[in-house]
Amino acid sequence: MVSAFVLSTVLYCCKNGNTSHIGPKEDIVSTKITKPLVSEILNDGKTKSNRHGINTDQDDWYWKNTQMSKNNIFENWGFGQVDVVMVYRYLQNETIPKTLKIGHIDNKGSITINLPKTIQTETKLGNLQNLVFYDIQDIGKFNYTNAASGYFGKTTLNVEQNGKVIGNLTLGNSVRTTYNLTNQSTLTMGDEGYIISWAYLDEFASLQGIENTKNTVRRDETKTIEAENSVVYNLDFKPGWNLVKTEVIGKYDLEHERGLNASWFKKHVHSVVAEIPEDAAYFFRSN
Repeated sequence: MVSAFVLSTVLYCCKNGNTSHIGPKEDIVSTKITKPLVSEILNDGKTKSNRHGINTDQDDWYWKNTQMSKNNIFENWGFGQVDVVMVYRYLQNETIPKTLKIGHIDNKGSITINLPKTIQTETKLGNLQNLVFYDIQDIGKFNYTNAASGYFGKTTLNVEQNGKVIGNLTLGNSVRTTYNLTNQSTLTMGDEGYIISWAYLDEFASLQGIENTKNTVRRDETKTIEAENSVVYNLDFKPGWNLVKTEVIGKYDLEHERGLNASWFKKHVHSVVAEIPEDAAYFFRSN
């Protein structure tokens, strides 16, 4: 079902509570409503001069304390043997989350992920609302099939050593996108690319929704622009584990007073894929 509407709203983004704390703080000051597009890879990393004559290497924000895998191996790994875990809460009032071990990274940096065949789910599909991306502003746009199916999902995997979290793993094709879509203050950034997340369903179920919007947007130290945005959810889940691809397509570049990287997405597309794409890599961000 396709529907469109225009709405104005103001969002005040708080500081992200995730385990990764790299990248520029880009507070969302104002917005109206949004529409999705798809794909970027890595920046060339060259230092650029802005109109104020200040040299800025945009990727420094994203590559700080970060490694990218090649053929499922971190070539410069120096953390020894570690566990890869998912964090969950089966009870809403649990103050200390539990962990589910789903893999490891060995001394040489080789990544192994072994998802368990069955798990206990945390919530119901119909309780997800906006998942973790907060990109559809009218949750009435969502249409569910079997909304009562049990659901468990993660966009980020914790990395633990001797029971202590030392960083996290994300999976995708862009160091920027895998950071932006896991931190609250950068969810609406327009750097193109995708992130892969993991979703477990007890039964066959689906979540569909399309929202096209017009927004007045800006970030801290940028001028306001008028943006058209689109968000598409096309998620047909099977029982067991599913791979969800969230792709950023197209961006609006925002003029920053100090020449820093600032943008707004044009389109988000969420879909279930049969396998991990060939150009995907793991990104490890240490604490």
